[in-house]
Amino acid sequence: MVLLLSFGFLIVLAVLLLSIWSTVRAYNVKHTIDPPEDASKGLTDKKNP
Repeated sequence: MVLLLSFGFLIVLAVLLLSIWSTVRAYNVKHTIDPPEDASKGLTDKKNP
């Protein structure tokens, strides 16, 4: 029973880490292809067009 619980915990942890990693990777890829305007223009230019 304890072995089953520990395996279940490991599986849940692995799935959680995988989902977080894929989200971060997709976010990084999106920003390398299309960088946000704040980085090039600055926040002040965006607020006062």
